[in-house]
Amino acid sequence: MNALSEEQKEELKAIKEHFSNLVMNTVNNPFDLEKIYPDTNNIEVLSEQLTDLKKCLDSFRPLSSEQVAHLNEVFDTEYTYESNRIEGNTLTLMETDLIINKGITVSGKRMQEHLEAVNHKTAIDFIRNAVSKNAEFTEKTVREVHSIILHGIDSKNAGVWRTDRVRISGSRHICPNPIKIPKLMNELFEYYEANKNGLHPVILSANMHEKLVTIHPFIDGNGRTARLIMNMILLKHGYPITVISSENQARADYYRTLETAQISTTGDNSEFVLLVVNCVKKWLFIYLELLSGSIGEESKERGFYFFERIKEQLI
Repeated sequence: MNALSEEQKEELKAIKEHFSNLVMNTVNNPFDLEKIYPDTNNIEVLSEQLTDLKKCLDSFRPLSSEQVAHLNEVFDTEYTYESNRIEGNTLTLMETDLIINKGITVSGKRMQEHLEAVNHKTAIDFIRNAVSKNAEFTEKTVREVHSIILHGIDSKNAGVWRTDRVRISGSRHICPNPIKIPKLMNELFEYYEANKNGLHPVILSANMHEKLVTIHPFIDGNGRTARLIMNMILLKHGYPITVISSENQARADYYRTLETAQISTTGDNSEFVLLVVNCVKKWLFIYLELLSGSIGEESKERGFYFFERIKEQLI
């Protein structure tokens, strides 16, 4: 975060005081980010919106250790719940919280479901730690993430390329022959290296997600691994962890757009990219709405660019 001038500090103080008064005297949020960043199906326009939203988020950085701990606990729990639920896990959000944050065993739930929750949280910690160390994204990374996902569930196949032909139930996509997996995965990493500095990071994360799931390199756990890799790429570029909803329609859209990309004869994955881009946008909105309400001493001079963007709405 660049240091603010005295004039900017005074301006930010005035905007925040007005913002606080509005919060005290209104039921609804005093700003609407949708008006600044309206819905569109144009991926180029959405990419510009995401870049500007990230600039808003960056204006609150560095976050305090308390903010980081709170955001991680809340959103890691929701991410774990949603990602596992997409794959059929029956734990509720509250049960997921009890298991991964309180260490409590939930009666009536299978041990595998407990392990899926614990493993997913461990995998989130792994990718976050890798990003903090500026670790390179490699084959080793993907294998390690997958090993964590299947830890204690299927040790034989954890982090191991599949050796059998598989079909995805209910999907028209035909997964590649296992003989091709090493070559396809090498091509995936080559694609990443060729595009990591030129392609918008959110689009890159969506493409890597789709490509990894399409290759289907593991016997199980491909979806969770792909979503974690997507989020690792987002984190590397300063975007927050993004959650893909497991609610019925959202889950159906997720699978439909993935399949559309997988069976496309032209390699068109634009519907899936649009879905991911909109998910990232949604979660940037959520993070900004939370951070805008911070009133601690460490937050006094944070958020200048964000409040500049919304000040015309604060009437």
